[in-house]
Amino acid sequence: MYEPTEAEVDPAGLWLAKRGVEVVRPTPLLALRLGARRAARPPGYWAWCFLVLAVAVVAGGVLQFLALWLHTPMGGVVFAAYAGVVVLVWLPVRWADRRAAALLGDRRLDVPRPPWRESLDGWYLASVLITFGGGALLAVAMCVTTSAWVWAVGWLGMLAIGALVVAVVLTGVLRRPVLAEDETSLMIDAVVRAEDPYITLPALFALPVLFDPLTTGRQPHEFTPWLVGYVVLAFATLLVGRYRQYRRRTLPAGTYGVEVAVR
Repeated sequence: MYEPTEAEVDPAGLWLAKRGVEVVRPTPLLALRLGARRAARPPGYWAWCFLVLAVAVVAGGVLQFLALWLHTPMGGVVFAAYAGVVVLVWLPVRWADRRAAALLGDRRLDVPRPPWRESLDGWYLASVLITFGGGALLAVAMCVTTSAWVWAVGWLGMLAIGALVVAVVLTGVLRRPVLAEDETSLMIDAVVRAEDPYITLPALFALPVLFDPLTTGRQPHEFTPWLVGYVVLAFATLLVGRYRQYRRRTLPAGTYGVEVAVR
């Protein structure tokens, strides 16, 4: 039950190869953890996929109904769809790490979790704060200074949903115990702990706010430049973080599996 499947071994090898390490077969622990992060899907995943997508469709329908009848933001369908995608990407990672913990058992190194500042890149955190904190401030400013308070409250509600999804992922990453049995898996644990927050790509939760400026024009027009700048800034900080992370992809020598050869 806890051993990796062949469907997880090959994706784990691809994950390592993209970071400069070639192995014939990764260690069982790394195969379990990295396979899920390279699109391997566990049994029962598609049932959960159907459930999550059903919830996303219902949520998107409700948001679309509110947009048509109450003049809330029109991007609700896209927003709900992306929230569902984040959940569907996160679930296999979460399940794989639980199986990895069970596989390790008493062999797990007794290492404390690193502080959150070491797991959350500053640029990623800036993107989160801009997307949800900055978006909320703009929505409140609209409520106070314009008559389009219904539109602003609708957008604020959408941001609350996105913030909840991101909070679930980040809580799982930050509260997860260190899953390692040696120095190599300890290093990999630190790598995935830093990469997992990017499952959410928070700036994409800001993007639907531009739907109305580009189509219906129902947003407060005096705030249109602010909305564009808000989205650009959220994406800029996210892209800088991803670029910095990409430059640190090469892994050092270690025991990654059978017949390791570092490029």
